[in-house]
Amino acid sequence: MQKNNMTIKAVTFDLDDTLWPLYDVIMQSHKLSNDWLINKFPQMEGILFTEQERSMWGKLIKEEPALANRLSELRKKVITALLVENGVEEKEASECSEQAFDIFLEERHKVAYFDGVLEVLEDLGKQYTLGVLTNGNASIETLGIDHLFDFYLNAEMVNDSKPGAKMFEQAMKETSLNPNEICHVGDHPINDVQGALNVGFKAIWLNALENSWPDGQICHVPEVKHWSELKATIKDL
Repeated sequence: MQKNNMTIKAVTFDLDDTLWPLYDVIMQSHKLSNDWLINKFPQMEGILFTEQERSMWGKLIKEEPALANRLSELRKKVITALLVENGVEEKEASECSEQAFDIFLEERHKVAYFDGVLEVLEDLGKQYTLGVLTNGNASIETLGIDHLFDFYLNAEMVNDSKPGAKMFEQAMKETSLNPNEICHVGDHPINDVQGALNVGFKAIWLNALENSWPDGQICHVPEVKHWSELKATIKDL
């Protein structure tokens, strides 16, 4: 693949709220998964989607902090633990948590891309090495967009979540590039922008949801609200 001669030689992307809006799809994924569980175990109504479920997430992460980097495993463990707490035998609880997770994961991949995403990625891929750096569990293969990227990294693979350095450092290994030759594009001011700047990457704040920069601070990296602006913004870095 022919690359450009500019400073930036690779561009990495967050996924959720960067390539697509997450809230509606994740809420629907939760709902369908939980509805299936409640239909099978009526005693789970009033437990799922409540403080009791949220507390279990926190409890399991406190017991095993690395689970925070393994979201799929963590979700299944939470459901298993809640089922067991509410009278379901452990083997059945484990099997049903797997089934519920499959429902969740299938729905989780029914995303609606921001305008221009696929066209812009295809265009950028002609000039730059493209990669994915995500804390989540969306699969670019399942989505059918893996052909648009040269590599994919998530928190589970590196056992660290953004803004931690490991994922960004692994991207340098994948590309054999210096940090100032890589630009990371993402929606999150801390996980994406600050995480990238911390290791010496260039960064672009992809703010398609038109959020405010936190705490009244000033964003010191380029802000892009529409994917159509991205190519020119990268070129100007």
